[in-house]
Amino acid sequence: MGGAPDRAGRGTLVHLKDESLRRLHASEKAVERSFHEARLTASLAVGLLLVGFLLVAQMRGTATFSQSLERQSDQNLAIIIQQTAAENNALRNEVVRLQVRLLEAGQATEDRTQLLNEAARELNSVSVVAGLEAAAGPGVTVVLSDPERVLLPQDFVRIVHELRAGGAEALAVNGVRVSATSGFSGGDGRIVLEGSEFSRRFEVDALGEPGNLAQALELPGGLKSTLATFPGVEVEIVKKDQLRVPAAKRIGFVHGTPVEDGQ
Repeated sequence: MGGAPDRAGRGTLVHLKDESLRRLHASEKAVERSFHEARLTASLAVGLLLVGFLLVAQMRGTATFSQSLERQSDQNLAIIIQQTAAENNALRNEVVRLQVRLLEAGQATEDRTQLLNEAARELNSVSVVAGLEAAAGPGVTVVLSDPERVLLPQDFVRIVHELRAGGAEALAVNGVRVSATSGFSGGDGRIVLEGSEFSRRFEVDALGEPGNLAQALELPGGLKSTLATFPGVEVEIVKKDQLRVPAAKRIGFVHGTPVEDGQ
């Protein structure tokens, strides 16, 4: 009889123990959930505080800027506008100035190119006149026959002068170029030019306008009629569309040297 109450008491104690453990575990879980919820709440609170701080700072900055503009008087605002306009005008002027410099640089390049081209043409013309370069073009050929060998060096000097007066740009006698330093010499019916000796038949080639060159020799009382009075001398002037004269022999200065203007 006494054993049954003891077993009932022990069962009650075990049941109480189990119930206590269950409640303890439930309490621990509740505390843990409360801790996590508290952390989450704290994090949310901190985030909200930061957002609020940023919003307030932005609003204060905007308000400060607006108040700064509002505090400006109409006169100050007008000055600011004028300064801004002046800066814009300065920038536009700088752009225009740079564009002008670019145009001037391009023009300078074109001017230099044109100057070089003109200098090249002038040098070519001088070289042709001086006899330094071969030349070709229209002109006349003066054919002289002198079977009696009566022509003198001075007669050829007169022929050259008359042709040059008529506009001859280049001259050659029997294929020898007449240059600025050329001279005629000889005697006894011999004509010497640049070391070459001729006699009896001569061909003088002259580049220039054929009509003007022929007229310079054929004028009444001119050189052609004068030479035709010499014994046995015959003069024929032939206009040609194309003639060629060679370059003269190169010469060098021995006693003189070129100088620039002003020296």
